[in-house]
Amino acid sequence: MYYTLIGLLAAFGAFAIFRDWTRWHDVFHPTIYCVPQLMFLYVAFPLYGLATDEFEFVSRAGYWDQLAGFQFIAGVMCIALICGIWWGTRKVASAPGTIIEHDAKAIFAVAVLFGILGSVSWIVGIVNVGGFDAAYGRAYGGGWDDSGYVREAAQFGFVAAPLLILSRRKGGMHLQHWLLVFIFLVPLLVQGFLGARRGPTFLAITGLAASYILTFRPRIPFWLASAAALLLGMLLLWLVANRGAIYLGSVQALDSPVSRMLENWSGNEYLLSSAIVRYVNEVGEPFYGLRIFAHMTARVVPSAIWPTKYADVLAMLGLDIDLTQEAGIPVDRIAIVTGWKVAIGAAPGIVGDFWMEFGMFAPLAAFALGMLYGRLWRRSLSDPRLQPAYAMFAALSIYILTQTIEAWMFRSLLFGIPAIVALRLLARRRNDVHVPNQTWYAHSLMQPGRARHCE
Repeated sequence: MYYTLIGLLAAFGAFAIFRDWTRWHDVFHPTIYCVPQLMFLYVAFPLYGLATDEFEFVSRAGYWDQLAGFQFIAGVMCIALICGIWWGTRKVASAPGTIIEHDAKAIFAVAVLFGILGSVSWIVGIVNVGGFDAAYGRAYGGGWDDSGYVREAAQFGFVAAPLLILSRRKGGMHLQHWLLVFIFLVPLLVQGFLGARRGPTFLAITGLAASYILTFRPRIPFWLASAAALLLGMLLLWLVANRGAIYLGSVQALDSPVSRMLENWSGNEYLLSSAIVRYVNEVGEPFYGLRIFAHMTARVVPSAIWPTKYADVLAMLGLDIDLTQEAGIPVDRIAIVTGWKVAIGAAPGIVGDFWMEFGMFAPLAAFALGMLYGRLWRRSLSDPRLQPAYAMFAALSIYILTQTIEAWMFRSLLFGIPAIVALRLLARRRNDVHVPNQTWYAHSLMQPGRARHCE
């Protein structure tokens, strides 16, 4: 039964990719980059675990009945997300957007502003820990600042790159523009490669690729897209496997195979996700959105202004969890149910985190997420002003699919909203400028002589 469920999910995922590629031929259609991540987590991951050590894997998952029950839930949620994408990509009536020369200059200026803010924030964090050698001379290194906003602002190059590329939509990218993009992405690339972090690495590479492809629409063969995705996935796994040996001055061999990450049973996302489902179904209660509400409410206020914000918000909502540990997932209570403790830093993935938050309504939440991605993709086809935001959402998919809702939502708000607001304000400014001309033209049509002269 269990292998049948895995086979059905794999078949549906392959069908979804085939369907949407043959229809759209778009590398950054939501199905093309979301489904492979789901297939890795809920098809390849368990199959590898069973092939490596079946007894260890099955016993941690609660044996075959529990394992089959979880796989059924995972399959339903994955299919719900894919169906949400299909629903969201239906044709919607929306006015096409345009970018004129003045807009392009303004967008370029906004991109440079974000790039400078990101670079300055990154440098401040490095200075705070004693310099570049101190920041990256240790495993899993990086800068630091007491303000979470400063720490996250170091990644503003992730906003700058798609805006800059969009501003060159008509003139094309030249060497100086690529150099600027590279400079703005240096904080993410250094944090990704020297800090051995999957998130910044994926954001920098995927965000840049999505921005260029969405803006200039080059024809990308399916085999090339597949090969690039496979190489990127292997790179991310390699960074995790060799995390302890990646730092300035390291003399350790960087030869740990990518399978090392897959065999980390206590940090296995599939097993953690199944453990959460068991816990919620047996002894726990879903949070029904309160945990995410608490996260967002507390995170938007700087700690310097409200030092006890997490404890206060939790007390106000009556939640007995710790938001500063494992995104509020009660791992100690889960360990009582499963008999094993989750490794620090392990992520639950979309199935576990959504089930912890929404319970039986998790498939509906997955459908809504897919619909959001599908709708944003569809609208970005006709309105280039949405392309930077969609490129960022595409890159941020790694957080919602493989990590937590909170990790995705906070970054979506922090990175996506500024880009959308900036472009919308520019569009409004342009419309305001053109209103008098439109009014004059409409008035002239009511006077035959003038209308004829205009023609």
